[in-house]
Amino acid sequence: MTQEIILLEASERDAWICLCGNEPQSDGFYPCDKTGNEMEPVTGWSGLYVCYRCGRIINQDSLAVVGRNLDFKKLK
Repeated sequence: MTQEIILLEASERDAWICLCGNEPQSDGFYPCDKTGNEMEPVTGWSGLYVCYRCGRIINQDSLAVVGRNLDFKKLK
């Protein structure tokens, strides 16, 4: 199985483009726990983000997709 990695716009360090086409200015990406549920980035946070469009869980350092949660829970 090939590792999925999201794209990064060359001119912007934080301009991620998910494989589903989501970008920060669209649905965006939010800090999440290891199961992909949105959370506040507090001490002990794993550095993962969830794509708000497709639920892919992304490692912020490698941009690798480390999981997917199709039923992720958004904070209110």
